[in-house]
Amino acid sequence: MKRIKPNALALMLLFAFSNGVFAETPSHRDAKVFVNQAQIGRNLRGIALTVATQTVSFTTLAAKLGRADASSAVSQEIDALLPKYQPQWDENIAQAFEKTFSEEELSSLALEGRSSRYASKVREQQNKIGMAMESSSKPILTEMVSEALNAALSKQSLK
Repeated sequence: MKRIKPNALALMLLFAFSNGVFAETPSHRDAKVFVNQAQIGRNLRGIALTVATQTVSFTTLAAKLGRADASSAVSQEIDALLPKYQPQWDENIAQAFEKTFSEEELSSLALEGRSSRYASKVREQQNKIGMAMESSSKPILTEMVSEALNAALSKQSLK
């Protein structure tokens, strides 16, 4: 029987575990369950619309349609994009929770939701979680808003 060299074994293990699929930790699973059950990511729509209304593109659209109609047009585009961006937004929230809470705390929050004894810690840590979300999710938000504004503007230029 041939003996496998250590370098070859290491290389085989590297390829075996490099397929991008990693086992989800209990903490991460519990963080995702809590985020989804508590609908913590539901603010994406509102945040995206707020960001969109502060852009030059929105001002251009509002000059053409009026502020209310421009807001409605952009809202429709944001709604259409939510299925594309919401999962990553929620994933980033779960990661922020996982960095902030222990496995025991996340398990309790996943099982008991807002009646967990750690629910008050969620409120206490909102700023920390918000800061983590801002840094990890700014690219998602920027891309979503840009896509929504571009779609709204192109639909108006076709009219």
